[in-house]
Amino acid sequence: MADVIDEPKQTHRRWLGVSAAIATILLSLFLSGSRVGAIPSGQQATANPRDAGLLSTTASAQDLCPDKTAKAETTNFGLLNASAQTAASTADLTIADVAERANPAVVTITSSSQGFGVGTGSGFIIDDAGHVVTNNHVVQGADELSVQFLDGTEVLATVVGRDDVQDIAVIQLDLDEGVAVPGTLAFGDSAAIRPGDRVVAIGSALGEFTNTVSEGTVGAVERVLGGLPNLIQHDSEIWHGNSGGPLLSLQGEVIGINVAGVESGNGLSELAPASIGFAIESNTAREIVDELIANGIVARPFLGIVGAPVDNGYQIVTVEPADGPAAEAGLQEGDVILGVEGTSLTRREPFSSLLYEHDPGDTITLQIERAGSERAVEVTLGQRPAATD
Repeated sequence: MADVIDEPKQTHRRWLGVSAAIATILLSLFLSGSRVGAIPSGQQATANPRDAGLLSTTASAQDLCPDKTAKAETTNFGLLNASAQTAASTADLTIADVAERANPAVVTITSSSQGFGVGTGSGFIIDDAGHVVTNNHVVQGADELSVQFLDGTEVLATVVGRDDVQDIAVIQLDLDEGVAVPGTLAFGDSAAIRPGDRVVAIGSALGEFTNTVSEGTVGAVERVLGGLPNLIQHDSEIWHGNSGGPLLSLQGEVIGINVAGVESGNGLSELAPASIGFAIESNTAREIVDELIANGIVARPFLGIVGAPVDNGYQIVTVEPADGPAAEAGLQEGDVILGVEGTSLTRREPFSSLLYEHDPGDTITLQIERAGSERAVEVTLGQRPAATD
């Protein structure tokens, strides 16, 4: 199955506890044009962009591997320093206290469109200006967005910007003049989170039970699932409808955005929570959110190919558009990309992760195989077109 590298379709499915061997979520790469999700070998995409709840997959153990290259560089967000973190760890809040403080800022998002009907997800308010962070797949394709607060108040909202690569979106509340937001949440430092730390998830379980609180333990960090990098693995119970909701530390800070759940493969009911939850780490999310608020888009590199994973790399199926970076560099159909800037492609370091380490305008060297011989090709990357519905 060919994968679109520059603008694939983001998909997800309702929680039907099927016992598929392997399924994938959201491998967003880079090509305007056809929108086909990039599928790792042996996986099958199963999603509907209007089912705006939690992505659900079944996955084999090898899919739940650390992604060494995808972790975003930690920047200074004015977060806790090392000594403050140590002090804070001795003064953890109770689960109830975390929930009480966070819940006014956690919202339920209903997205409506003529083509796909109504979907429900979660989000959280981050500032007094009324910016709400959620997942891209919660709002993608929406003709209208409605946001419900903890007390049941509903307001309309509009999309500020979306990043379908990391599955993050920012929306803006349409508040009357002088009306204050009910609460806000701050991003914490996900680099300080360790396996074994306790965490709290809040969201709209099953799209109906708003502000549902669950708690659990971080199982691992720096995970990649179906090509989606920068994930915290945890076992807090999350359901369809939790997508976009916060994963909180016991200091009440957002250290992740819940994005996906993996089923056990034992035929669970669609009412059952995920066996394993995944959240986008806050340090990555914060950078993307800031860029979306400032510019409406995240500048991503654009190569201009449609391809598919193969045993030894990533094979180009088509080169498009005809005047794109790949075409101008002389890349051809059938070429297999073996590496980027001297780093070989592997399951843990797929083509997408290596490419996204670079910026639009960068000139990079691709190691490719053509007609049985290897060669190096220099490509100057363009800028990926903004996500479209």
